[in-house]
Amino acid sequence: MPDTPTRSTAVWVTVALGALGMVGVHVTLYLSYFYTPTQVTPGTLWVVTPDSGAPISLYESYRIFFIHLPSAYTTAACCGLTALGGVMYLLSRKPKWELLIVSAAETGLAVGAMVLLTGTLWADYAWGSGRLGSGWNWEARLTTMLILWLAFAALLVLRRAIDQPRQRSLATAVYGILLGPLYPLVSKAVDINRTSHPRSFSDLLSAPEIATTQRIASVGVVIALLSLVALRYTWNSVGNNLNTERAA
Repeated sequence: MPDTPTRSTAVWVTVALGALGMVGVHVTLYLSYFYTPTQVTPGTLWVVTPDSGAPISLYESYRIFFIHLPSAYTTAACCGLTALGGVMYLLSRKPKWELLIVSAAETGLAVGAMVLLTGTLWADYAWGSGRLGSGWNWEARLTTMLILWLAFAALLVLRRAIDQPRQRSLATAVYGILLGPLYPLVSKAVDINRTSHPRSFSDLLSAPEIATTQRIASVGVVIALLSLVALRYTWNSVGNNLNTERAA
């Protein structure tokens, strides 16, 4: 039998994370719409753009921040999980670590798309013209995030291109380790080439209602998104068990 946790344990972990995450998401959505302030007069809610240092009005658009930032945190966690799974697989050769790499990469592909989509929509309003796609300017932060998203996709495509199970597992582990440093590169990209993306959100978080909602979102939404890793892990584990039984 594959070296995976019992099915019942994996299912209960997935259900628990999913339930906690759904509570966190609902609380975040409620606070973001009914608790955080709306800018009704100029100068009451600003974030500083790094290119010219001049503040821009955010009005209602900043509310996407409560999904955008937790999605970025989850993408970073997925990078860490792929690297951890890669190292542990090379040390132990246990299939559960390969499952972790694959599950984290699948989740990273989904939440990375959320980061790109929400960031682009926010940028369209914040420093674009308001037209869809006008905020995408190929600056370092945006470009490196796109590269990371494509790297998650490449790992999953690479696995499908290798027929030999042992070679596929080794390639998955090595690729998972290589994925690890990519998110720190994304994080530092704003210092490499600062154009439009804010270096920090300290001005935005100076409003206590926004800071409180952001902290709740950073826990609740991240748990909800990380539950996808547990869901994919359980699903992939069941699939492996079925394939093993059919081959027996």
